[in-house]
Amino acid sequence: MSEKLVSTSSAQEMRRHIERAVLEAADYLDRAVNSGEELDVQVKPDKTLVMNLDLESQRRILAALGSSYPIVAEEDPASHTLIESSGSYFLVDPLDGTTSCKRFLGQRGGQVGFGPLVGLVQNNQLTVASFYSVPHRTLFTAARGEGTYALEFGASEPRLLKPKPCTDLGTAGVLFFVSPYGEARVIESLRTRNAIENVYRFGGFANDCSRLAQGFEQVQFQCNAKPWDFSAVLLAAEAGYEVICDPLGRRVPLRDWKIEMNNAVAIMHRDVVSDFFALVDSMK
Repeated sequence: MSEKLVSTSSAQEMRRHIERAVLEAADYLDRAVNSGEELDVQVKPDKTLVMNLDLESQRRILAALGSSYPIVAEEDPASHTLIESSGSYFLVDPLDGTTSCKRFLGQRGGQVGFGPLVGLVQNNQLTVASFYSVPHRTLFTAARGEGTYALEFGASEPRLLKPKPCTDLGTAGVLFFVSPYGEARVIESLRTRNAIENVYRFGGFANDCSRLAQGFEQVQFQCNAKPWDFSAVLLAAEAGYEVICDPLGRRVPLRDWKIEMNNAVAIMHRDVVSDFFALVDSMK
């Protein structure tokens, strides 16, 4: 699997470090797909799933990252208190989209995506995110101020992702996840008013953000993104999207947001932001 990097700036080595960690887990997950490895599926206290694939992927990522920064890892609950502190740390989701992986392990191509995701927070700012989509065998990497790139398996060069702008909310495809925090109410209102074209959900949160970056959909709305998922917003932000945190409350731009344990976020082309929130406000 290629380890070619996507930038030549002064921060190249840190991105290379993060990508190597993601690719280390991706190699393992790709082999698991091909070997037909049996899945050991457990239900966690929060009713989400964890599999042997998650745990081994996390072990490999943590070993590859080393100790240059503290690490907040999904399957290491003791590390989660770092979110409440200020400073710099890695965010690790060893298998974003575990449920999708359980159902679609072995699928190639298509719309569903899942895989390892690693982000870097420096001085409370999300600066790097890297995600490998196992079904698509593609590495997506974003660095703050430098764009989002995709590197397909076997390709010699990464490609910069620059989706076409969306100027009409009525033509937008919307990605969302149903949690107890309000997504369904907002999406139902938008859909019944014919204010958007359609709604979808494909795999995990990182897959959603990579799809936005590629221009397949134009809006993402989620009221409960966990910290280890949240780093994927950088994939969309660096592709030119507006990221608004706490969209049903304070509406904080990404640059001013300090990551929390539960992060509400709306992502969309900046040309439809005012129309989107005018409709949301009219629901109150």
